[in-house]
Amino acid sequence: MHSLTTSCFQVLLKAFAGRDSAIPGLEQMLASAAQIPVLQVYRFLEAQVAESGDLDLGLRAYAHFHPSLLGVKSYAMMSSATLKDALQHMVDYHPLTSDGSHLFLEQDQEQLRLVGLEIGAVRRQAPRAFIDAGAALALAAVHWLAPFQRPMPLMLELTYAQPEDTRALRRLFGAELRFGAARNCMTFSLADGAIALPTAAPALHPLHVEYARTWLDEQIDGSLEARVRRVLSTQLSLGISPGLGEVADQLGMSRRSLQHGLMRDAVNFTRLLDDARRRHASSLLRNSTRSLKYISAQLGFRDQSSFHKACMRWFGVSPQHYRLAPAALEGSA
Repeated sequence: MHSLTTSCFQVLLKAFAGRDSAIPGLEQMLASAAQIPVLQVYRFLEAQVAESGDLDLGLRAYAHFHPSLLGVKSYAMMSSATLKDALQHMVDYHPLTSDGSHLFLEQDQEQLRLVGLEIGAVRRQAPRAFIDAGAALALAAVHWLAPFQRPMPLMLELTYAQPEDTRALRRLFGAELRFGAARNCMTFSLADGAIALPTAAPALHPLHVEYARTWLDEQIDGSLEARVRRVLSTQLSLGISPGLGEVADQLGMSRRSLQHGLMRDAVNFTRLLDDARRRHASSLLRNSTRSLKYISAQLGFRDQSSFHKACMRWFGVSPQHYRLAPAALEGSA
């Protein structure tokens, strides 16, 4: 069953004045951090529109945007170099927010288009309030990422028929609106895509991307390996090099259960830890000015000599040489 994260749904609740009586058992679902089925979200929005008589209800979501609704992908987005890069990460990790729709980022010689498509398996057309809310949150994310320029769409295409009153839509998105489109699409200029983000963090960005990717891997296959990789990535980013017992504690498992689970999946914990260390070493050496002593300690090595030997095994060169010539060694990481 296709669903939406509770954090995203709670934005809709706030936008619609907290009227939540339309969904039986809502409090229990939110309390357990469960995903909210998309069809229930549709019914909720339709009930709120019918109750209020406000056909522009979905547009209220813009004012209630918060980066938390993006989850872990918000870190990869905000540490990106440009707005286009951030939007690409929003697209790449969209399944972490909802599996009831697809996002794409398209580019030609003049324009950048953020495209949204509802998944046909949902078996019914998304209501206007849902489409409006999605577009409003996307624009709010763009304005959060580029708060000084606050770029506006060159055009917004919407799949529903043109309403009688389009004033609220035009106030939020501008005058260039197209209705009855084949897909929902927000178009920006390439100059907007090239906006340098004030929150760009070259040293942290690779770690943020790796963290989001690990979460996505876990969501897609739910494997024990993906869960262990996520814990290792998180702990190493905190300067902790965990052993099997510490990872088992993080996963709420016994050490023996974790061992048996990894053996069943033909996965070796030592190799997972080594791979996580290699990825973090590559990122820190390429994207930070931290000393080799600091990086060695961050990754849990007893001394710099051990770190040096590990780099020779991972990259075929010393950490000093790897830092000085990252481009030539791109494939080794």
